[in-house]
Amino acid sequence: MKLVHKSGLIKCNPNDPASYWGCRYEPFYGNNVLMTIVTNANKEAILPPAGDLQAYSAEAECKYKNHFYSLNGTNHTSSELVFRDLPDPLSVSRNQELQIWYGQDWVDCSEQNNDNGKTYVDVFAWYA
Repeated sequence: MKLVHKSGLIKCNPNDPASYWGCRYEPFYGNNVLMTIVTNANKEAILPPAGDLQAYSAEAECKYKNHFYSLNGTNHTSSELVFRDLPDPLSVSRNQELQIWYGQDWVDCSEQNNDNGKTYVDVFAWYA
């Protein structure tokens, strides 16, 4: 699956630079993490796979809540977010709802200081 940024910006912290896919807030995340998560209608992580998600333990409300990840060659302002090399094919059915979440919002953690931005993406998927 590939998400292509069309317009808009988001921030995980008012002091953080604007982003398309994640956060760069140094105290918790280092200098580049991705927080764009694709889920099914039950809010279960599909992309990236749940096992690839990480958490930080510095803030009580986020402790052990997996909500960010990294992808080689992709940063929070890349024009595309491409999920490839999945361990298993992703099965979907006609009319199945998929949702795109921002990691902090998805796990209800540290979202009170997010800048209320929006991003818009085109979604592409290869199917057989």
